Amino acid sequence: MKKKTLIATITLITTLTFAACGSTAPTATNKQPASTSTSVSANTTSSTSTSTASTSTAEPETKAEPTKEHFEADLSAGNYIAGIDLPSGTYNLTATSGQGNVSSSNMYTGGLNEVMGTPADDMTTESFNGLKLDKDIQLTLGGDVILHVVAEDADTGSVKARTVSDATPIDLTAGNYTSGTDFPAGNYNVVATGGSGNVSSSNLYEGGLNEVMGTEGNDGMTITQYNNAMFPEGTTLSISGTSVQLVPVGE
Repeated sequence: MKKKTLIATITLITTLTFAACGSTAPTATNKQPASTSTSVSANTTSSTSTSTASTSTAEPETKAEPTKEHFEADLSAGNYIAGIDLPSGTYNLTATSGQGNVSSSNMYTGGLNEVMGTPADDMTTESFNGLKLDKDIQLTLGGDVILHVVAEDADTGSVKARTVSDATPIDLTAGNYTSGTDFPAGNYNVVATGGSGNVSSSNLYEGGLNEVMGTEGNDGMTITQYNNAMFPEGTTLSISGTSVQLVPVGE
């Protein structure tokens, strides 16, 4: 009996020993991923630090100062845009012949709207000083007035002249014509080729015209050419008693 009890005791001790060894092995295995995670975290921190150190700040661009120079020109009937047809600047205007209306698209903020001519009378002024023509401001002359314009602060370096891809002229006789249908929409010099008559467009106050035109332009009313008339898509051009040639001038 004692022999059986001794054998049972030895068996129990052996079983407990194996059980203890089996529970210890997974604990050692579970510690390994924790060590790997710490290593990845350290590498990430080092990479971020390097990226931050290599970042640099861009230098701000320096804009060139506008070129301020003396400029003068003689203008007849037509539309003239500052920065395209003449430099932007502050102008003094003097009528040297004829008479007509002179206005600018900024008439309420440094511009003008005057009947100018020479000699001056109760309805007409001969000169106007301090006209501010900033970039894209439009100056419009009507009638047969000729203006001599002078600026001492003209930004001559920023002028971008008009360009035209097709300068083929278009001849029109008396009638009504629609831009985009009867002739290409665009900007034109309108040149009289016939006797005295009226030439007008439906966009009179938006770059169009309403003038007495003819080849004989010395009667104080008739003009021979109107410069830079604007005929956008759908504009109606009406010609009565004369004929004209449209010469493309581009944008």
